[in-house]
Amino acid sequence: MWLQAASLSYLGIFFGVSLVIGAAIGSFLDRKWGTHPYLMMVGVVLGIATGFNELWRLAKRYQNKLKQKS
Repeated sequence: MWLQAASLSYLGIFFGVSLVIGAAIGSFLDRKWGTHPYLMMVGVVLGIATGFNELWRLAKRYQNKLKQKS
């Protein structure tokens, strides 16, 4: 059980890091092109989408593992 929890612990960190990276890239592009706050919002949305994509992949992997056990 602890091993399974440890393998899932990176998910929260992944969400946070992808969100911060998306916001930072969007903010940089906003300053470069003068489109403040629009590209930062796009970057945040893309960061959230990346986090949910990883959650989806993890859920599918866990589902496949459960099917193999039965």
